[in-house]
Amino acid sequence: MNATTAETLKRFGPFAGFDDQEIEEIAQLCQERNYGEGDVLFVEDEPAEWLFLVLEGRLSLEKTVQLGRSGSSRRATIDVVGPYQVGGWSSVIAPHTYTSTGVCQEPARVLLLDGRALHALIARYPTTGPVFMDAIAAIISSRLRQTTTTLTYFLSIISHELKSPLAAIENYLQVMLGGFTGELSEKQRRMLERSVLRVTDLRGMINDILDLARMRPEQVQADFEWVDPSVPGNQAIEDVRLAAQQKDVTVRVEAPAEFKKIVAAPRRLRQVYSNLLSNAVKFSPDGGEVTLIARDEPDGLVVEILDEGPGIPADEQVYVFEDFYRGRNAGAVAGSGLGLSIVKKVVEAHGGSIRVESPYQEGKTGTKVTVRIPRNLTTPEMRRRQWSLRQEDKG
Repeated sequence: MNATTAETLKRFGPFAGFDDQEIEEIAQLCQERNYGEGDVLFVEDEPAEWLFLVLEGRLSLEKTVQLGRSGSSRRATIDVVGPYQVGGWSSVIAPHTYTSTGVCQEPARVLLLDGRALHALIARYPTTGPVFMDAIAAIISSRLRQTTTTLTYFLSIISHELKSPLAAIENYLQVMLGGFTGELSEKQRRMLERSVLRVTDLRGMINDILDLARMRPEQVQADFEWVDPSVPGNQAIEDVRLAAQQKDVTVRVEAPAEFKKIVAAPRRLRQVYSNLLSNAVKFSPDGGEVTLIARDEPDGLVVEILDEGPGIPADEQVYVFEDFYRGRNAGAVAGSGLGLSIVKKVVEAHGGSIRVESPYQEGKTGTKVTVRIPRNLTTPEMRRRQWSLRQEDKG
């Protein structure tokens, strides 16, 4: 490899710290290639062999986006690599599988390096080798932050643009249902109620996607306060009242007259109840029954939601808490595949557990979801007080 290539390598950030002898050895691994617009250089999930150093042109890094295992998939651009930038870092790092697809946006001239040979070579450099790996980690971390920031920003814009008109539509529908625009026939009332349900479902999907992007355990825990579990439970039952009414589904409740208060995030606890009840109602047959069982136990609150739906196939139960997962028997039932995923995140932020049983009775279909919220949680004020006491003890 000529001196021009060795000098060129130093213009790529991760290689800047190598001395002349080291850079010459690395240059021996290089080969130059030209690509045309639309050419695919590497493919997501395929074995990663080559590191691609762009001299001219641009590559788009694309990831496959798929909502659930049964949803249609498409590629979305997550980053663009231009001159003197690098793509294909997976070739240097185990398990050596590309995490994105590299596609030429325009004609490109690229240096290719054998990733594993490069890794073996730099492992012999005790000083610059670790620096090189740190540079790779920094690049990958930066791309992850950029992708997350872009996603969050995009979702916040979508939320702002969609939620306002949806709220207006919902308000108009409720005004009509309330009889303020004139008397309604039974047929008109049913159609308006179904329209309200569809708007509510869409609003819920938007909220779920936003929650997915920004929900963190510490954010949930910052809202901890003393809560009567019956309050968010009753609110959730009201949340699904219209949907249950449309399907003639009975929501039966088994709970004590009074609960012991627990520390929890009330809005999030309502979300747990509501998402589980909404799922149960959606998948219940017309005229079916959904049961909410809640009880105090010495170490916490236990909530069970039982339905008479088709159930969850045994081979899919391990996936039901994954983001965007929708089972193959979901059919035309509306949903984003985020309901159980968000429930799990909320429950885990509370230090609790969630379990699915399907079927839960021999000889019958249906699903039972059990949630446990521990009783040993503390509010932010309690944590601040405990910290102050510890400081006083140290003094």
